[in-house]
Amino acid sequence: MIQLVMGPSLAAFLEEPAGLRERVPGLIAGAAVAVVLCLRRERPAAVLGVTVVIGAAADLTLPSSAGAPVLWAADLVALYSLAVHRRARTAVIGGALAASAACLVTAVMGNAPVEVLGIAVLTAAGYAAVIAFGQLRRQRVDVRRRLAARLDAAERERALLAAAERERLARDLHDVAGHHLSAVSVHTAAAIRLADRRPEMVAEALDVAVGMGREVLAALNRLVDVVARPPEGGTSDGRPSESLPDADLPALVSRLCTGLARLGIPVSVTVSGGSRPLPGETVAAAYGVVQESLTNAMRHAMGAPVTVRVEYRTGAVDLLVCNEKGEDWNDGAELGGGRGVEGMRSRVAEVGGMLRAGPTGAGGWSVDASFPAPGRSRREFGWPELVDVMAVSMCVGLPLLAVAPLDPAGRAAPLGLAGLLSAHALVLWWRWRAPVATLAAVAGVDVLWAALTLAGAIPASWLPALALAWTTEAIAVYSLAAYGPSVAAGLLGTAAAGAAGGLLAVTGLSADPAGEPFTAGDAVAGLVFFGVIVTLAMLPFWGWGAAVRSGRSRSRKWERSMAEAVAVRTDHIVRAERYQVAVGLRGAVFGHTVRLVRTGESALGGGSAGDRRAALAVVAAEARAALAGMRELLDTMDAATGARP
Repeated sequence: MIQLVMGPSLAAFLEEPAGLRERVPGLIAGAAVAVVLCLRRERPAAVLGVTVVIGAAADLTLPSSAGAPVLWAADLVALYSLAVHRRARTAVIGGALAASAACLVTAVMGNAPVEVLGIAVLTAAGYAAVIAFGQLRRQRVDVRRRLAARLDAAERERALLAAAERERLARDLHDVAGHHLSAVSVHTAAAIRLADRRPEMVAEALDVAVGMGREVLAALNRLVDVVARPPEGGTSDGRPSESLPDADLPALVSRLCTGLARLGIPVSVTVSGGSRPLPGETVAAAYGVVQESLTNAMRHAMGAPVTVRVEYRTGAVDLLVCNEKGEDWNDGAELGGGRGVEGMRSRVAEVGGMLRAGPTGAGGWSVDASFPAPGRSRREFGWPELVDVMAVSMCVGLPLLAVAPLDPAGRAAPLGLAGLLSAHALVLWWRWRAPVATLAAVAGVDVLWAALTLAGAIPASWLPALALAWTTEAIAVYSLAAYGPSVAAGLLGTAAAGAAGGLLAVTGLSADPAGEPFTAGDAVAGLVFFGVIVTLAMLPFWGWGAAVRSGRSRSRKWERSMAEAVAVRTDHIVRAERYQVAVGLRGAVFGHTVRLVRTGESALGGGSAGDRRAALAVVAAEARAALAGMRELLDTMDAATGARP
């Protein structure tokens, strides 16, 4: 229908023949393209290829270009669909091939090289704009799709939150209470056995038990705190916070091993490779592995040397905890509850690592874990950078192509002009990160250009090239409005671009040898007049940037509100689980731990050696009772997790 209506009118306007011989082939080609375009969403790459081939064949065979006006926009529609439904790289490759086909057709038709080059630049610029709009549409669709997926995932995860929180609390409870109370039990048992030969160990064991008992009480209170948030810089059990991006693993491991050395456990720490910051969740998992491995070493091989090795290598960090064979099977081995290695393996797997644990050839035990530790990624060349390259190329290539062949100054003139145009446009590379500085640099080049022209350093004939390159100012104004400090800053940038445009216009008029001499009043009037015109021309780009900024702000607010709603629901579930665990801890663990601390403090405050030995026996019994209560609570939590998915 479009061809039937527009064909005769276009032929009359272009003064080309519009008879039946010219129109029928065009109608056939247009109908074929229209049918093919119906598949542009499902197979955009193939549709673009067929469209370009049909268009090239029509250009080479049809006697009148007005015979198939649909073909003028068909390749643009197909390229836009390719940019919307495929990645940027695919769209750019498709656009480059389509532009190459257009240049080849132009050359085959016998046009001059300058015309071929001009068509190549114009076609590339048009295709770049189409790809940019298509990719923007694709990004908006992807954002909406990701948000919808996040909502669906949040709804699905609500059913898993309770079980996940129970599992986390169980794991942290095992790490905190299991580690400290096992140390108290093992150390007090050893002190009781050696009390006759080394009576000084009784007081030392009581002091260690009181200190660790206090740490257990403080950590458990933080663990199940249903009112206050977890402390900054650490989790509720005193381990490194998994939200911290750059925790120091060697320092944390060294501090843990130093604390155990006070119990008489020979622990050595070795760090090799280039130490570097690791993600917080990786550090938390590695710390938990070291803590659990040392606890197991105390239970099963009391007094045996333990080696902890942290090795950084490319893309990974390896952790090895190895203890030698102990003198005998320590009686604290039964206190672990049987979940240590399984918990370590689960924690390591959550961060993408692997863990192996088993006996060594010499009769000891080793735990070997490997964690992914990617280096800092460099900024990749993505779609934003590709857009910048296309923008710079267009802002330099179009004016240079239009003006340089007409310049009579020879080779030096195009080189100098290309240098100024490049300096004028290359600052667009920083328009995302520093939009204010970008616009200031562009305006500075404008002022420098005007000064060099007035001083006679460069010819006034170069000014039209800068006028054709004014898309640089338009892009800078858009970027300032979209990514700058505020919309008002973008409006000020629009005024600055208008002032620079007025200055260049006045410079061009004053440098015209055929014009009348310029007075100061004429210069001021021209600056104001042309500045207002250029400012008005820049306002649509400012409005475009402001609209993009507003849309991005609304999207972020919506994401934030959605995240807050999910967080509120999550917090309610987490608090309920913590409350249940708190009730269980107060009945099963807190009472025994409080009596442990009070008994130890009372014995250390005064009393005979016999009283201290009796108190040490009570402390050991309370530590075992607390461990038994913790094991019972963990079994109850496991049963609840299995009963409720």
